[in-house]
Amino acid sequence: MSDVSKRKLFVIAVITCGLLLTVASFGDLAISNTMINYNSVFGTIFQTFGEFPVYFIFVLSGEVAIVYAIRCKEDKLFAVPLFLGGFSLSAWQIKQYLNEVSSYSIAALTNIHNNKSIGLANSDAATASLSTKEALILWLVVYICITLLIAFWLKNKSDEQIKKYLLIGIFASLTVWFSLEVNGALKDFWGRVRPYELSASQHDFTSWLHPNGVNGHKSFPSGHTMSGTLCIVFSWFATGIRRRRLWIFGVVYGAVLGLSRLIIGAHFLSDIVFSYFLTAFFIFIMRSLYDHIIEKNLKLH
Repeated sequence: MSDVSKRKLFVIAVITCGLLLTVASFGDLAISNTMINYNSVFGTIFQTFGEFPVYFIFVLSGEVAIVYAIRCKEDKLFAVPLFLGGFSLSAWQIKQYLNEVSSYSIAALTNIHNNKSIGLANSDAATASLSTKEALILWLVVYICITLLIAFWLKNKSDEQIKKYLLIGIFASLTVWFSLEVNGALKDFWGRVRPYELSASQHDFTSWLHPNGVNGHKSFPSGHTMSGTLCIVFSWFATGIRRRRLWIFGVVYGAVLGLSRLIIGAHFLSDIVFSYFLTAFFIFIMRSLYDHIIEKNLKLH
């Protein structure tokens, strides 16, 4: 993407964000009351499975590190720690994602069993889980399948390509980590009540312009929307038309996941809009940093 295109896209994003946050400032509560549907299958599916990008960017980066370590096996002092680090990162993140999926899935099934709305679930803490044996078997199957797929993708790549993917993985992982840290800090500081946590009178609703301090509520900004927007980062691992398609998919996926959070009653419009554009800004900054520090040096050599 040319510098001119980047500037145009940045201006469009700023204007769009400003307009949507202005609408949300006056219509947050009314929009939520109109759109909430706790029985939404669409909202429940994305609530359960939608956060995969935030985990699988780490997984992909870890798997690339494993392959790079294997190819550098002559230097064991470097290769062994890198291999163990890559394995630990990918294995742990798959486990964390499966824990989240299991928790939301069990909650949804329990709601159905108890004749409650399917989408009602705690968005701030895991409330249910599989047995240790079931979780271990599921993790092992998923980890093996993903490892084989990534190994198949990388098997014909040159050493230079693997090295480039490793560098991209480092910046991609830093992007996810920074987004998680900022999102979590803002959630605690804002202390905003989620739509489904509002009292019957809704007197505890607060505008996104009003931070409440640490109180246990974590509506602003949306974590799921952040995770969905991070799907854009997968495009960094592709080139040509595939990169453009993955970028477009990431942009759309983040917006769709944000919409699902509005419908399921987990977030207000402002939670979603702020999270979407803030995460996109972090992605832009980190990719630009990679281009200036790494990409230019690779071209020079």
